[in-house]
Amino acid sequence: MSHWDIELYYSLKSSVPVRTLSLLGVPMLWNTFKLEVPDRDLFEYSSASLATFGHDAATLGKILVRIGLEGKTASAAAVLQALLAFSSLHRYGLQPHAVELKIAALKSLAEGSAVPSLGAKETIQHIATGMLLCSFEIHHSSCSSDEWMGCLRGVETVINASSIKTLLQLGSDVVVLLDWVHYHDILARFSLLYWEREGTPELPSTPTNFFGPQISILPPPVFSMINLLSQACVTISSSTIPPETGNSADDYKNFVGVIDWRIRTVPMLKITHDDNDVLDDVALLMHLYQLAMLVFLNRRSEGVIDQPIRTQDYIDKAFALLPRLSFCKQQFPIHVIGCEARTDEQRAVILDVISRTEKMSLSRSFSYCRRILQAVWAQDDLREGNKISHRDMLTSVIGHCVIVPAFSCANQKYLLNGKTRVVEQLCSRNLLN
Repeated sequence: MSHWDIELYYSLKSSVPVRTLSLLGVPMLWNTFKLEVPDRDLFEYSSASLATFGHDAATLGKILVRIGLEGKTASAAAVLQALLAFSSLHRYGLQPHAVELKIAALKSLAEGSAVPSLGAKETIQHIATGMLLCSFEIHHSSCSSDEWMGCLRGVETVINASSIKTLLQLGSDVVVLLDWVHYHDILARFSLLYWEREGTPELPSTPTNFFGPQISILPPPVFSMINLLSQACVTISSSTIPPETGNSADDYKNFVGVIDWRIRTVPMLKITHDDNDVLDDVALLMHLYQLAMLVFLNRRSEGVIDQPIRTQDYIDKAFALLPRLSFCKQQFPIHVIGCEARTDEQRAVILDVISRTEKMSLSRSFSYCRRILQAVWAQDDLREGNKISHRDMLTSVIGHCVIVPAFSCANQKYLLNGKTRVVEQLCSRNLLN
């Protein structure tokens, strides 16, 4: 526990912000070694290192390469340069080669934007480049990587200026790309719920017809999960909460209760309790994600839906699942459940999962996630016996981060080698609870 933790605690206890308190961050690791890596090697590596949920990451990588090879234009070059930049960063860390490729992508993107209007093909190329640059910024999660929200905002601005009907004429690759954007958009809005600070970045409202079930090709359980998380974030944002009394308050409470019920009743894969079953990892992750969403909704809605016994049951179940996971690259459930770790044993479980995950070559660093959890745990220890709400504590910790934290992930092992199709087959055969 540090002096920073104690100062933040007294700020929370007295409800007086500490303006001199330093912001929470992690150092940026910079490798000065000049790499000479063939582009072919980076292309092959990039196909397995993209952050997505519900789609085969290798397939997404191939789609991005195809998009980048569509014509010899500046917009096409931007896609390839951004893909190489991300791959170089992911494989070798932050070093001059990765930064040079990123700068080249930005220059090509600017050149490709210097036209009166974008055609459908160029629009997709700009979306792909923007998401790759967003992934670049998210991946190294340093105190200086605060541009990921700007990249995402730019992508959504391009989407809003487009016609979904026109984009879909380019084929199914577009749908995978839109699902990728949707996933990052939802987790960005989740982070912004706790980012109550001057100069809060805003994301544009994107028409629902771009991300609806009629468009998405995600497996049904995955789409249901992220769609309900999106609804939860919108519903419990401070701008939508009505006064505490009146019909609108009752309607709001009922609607939050409906979302809670819908999350609880999402059809889930059965857990087989077979440690050697790859699909059991799928089921464990989906159940963990479901429990994390329920905990998040109940914690964020304290005073609206008060069901402490049920919430504690969700937490206990999540901690029972975590040791069984081989790894968990999804930072959202690790963050949500990790913030509930009250005992040393529970915190050790969280740190063990993070450690197992970080040992994998394709894993994104948990440095920022771990630092936030450590700050939350310190506040939990200090506020014991005091009436500081969980929501206020978490808002204060995240609000003191240098940048808006991103709780996305690298690809999941079970999403490689066609495992997504297995999930779809299981759903279609009704092998669900």
